[in-house]
Amino acid sequence: MCEKGIWVSDIKPDLGFSGFFLTRCRAAARAMLLDSSGTIELPLSDGTRLDSGRLVWISSRPVQDGHRPPIISALPVQKWSGNPFAFIEPDLPGYPSAKSLHDHIEHIADPEIRQLLYAFFGDRQLLRAFMKAPASIRHHHAWPGGLATHTLETLDMASRITTDLRQGESDLVTAACLLHDAGKAYEYTAGGTRLSRRGDLLGHEVTLLELLSPALDSIWERGHPKRLLLLHLLTAKPAPRWTGIRHPRTRLVSLVRFADQWSANRSHAVL
Repeated sequence: MCEKGIWVSDIKPDLGFSGFFLTRCRAAARAMLLDSSGTIELPLSDGTRLDSGRLVWISSRPVQDGHRPPIISALPVQKWSGNPFAFIEPDLPGYPSAKSLHDHIEHIADPEIRQLLYAFFGDRQLLRAFMKAPASIRHHHAWPGGLATHTLETLDMASRITTDLRQGESDLVTAACLLHDAGKAYEYTAGGTRLSRRGDLLGHEVTLLELLSPALDSIWERGHPKRLLLLHLLTAKPAPRWTGIRHPRTRLVSLVRFADQWSANRSHAVL
């Protein structure tokens, strides 16, 4: 997805990790990693520096993979919109879906919705788990990376059946399709063969709402119309009234559910 540059090792003083890939930039360009946690001076291992010498973090909690140093990528600032899917490592099972997932987000016109998705998936631990997870244990897309594949198929189908929607409605449907199963990133054990403790006690829908709340709070106040409608798209379904679950109040829910079920059924058909 992104251009890889030279390996930088033993970065100091106390950045919490030992290395990352860096893209060489032309004069007056900046390289950046991803997040909003601040900028740092960057001395390179060969003694050279970027012209500006400044980066923006991808995460304050870099993922340690065994004994290997965390690998983080950088791009010239003018080439990066803030979309975390630009930085998916090729060795992750969901990597083949990364570019298309990235492009679906970039086609969202509403800057608030786009920023919400940037903020949610900007958690590097969550993003890696999302790209590694299956979509189920024994049902549809039950393989590592299956969650990314299922999410992309849901998005692709939604884009085909929402051509008559207003742009704002279409953007909310895209966001709902991208988020609808994201809680499954933590639903299963590392091998994807059984439920995790969280998956057993809470399930992916509750997990999603928990994970999504900080990003929602950073974009919209509680009660904002777009916030309420997005949450409705993620939670509404036919169910007995005593469950507290709300029935769909807009056909947008049916579009999201149809796209989701089409992908699930397609996986069974392929198998």
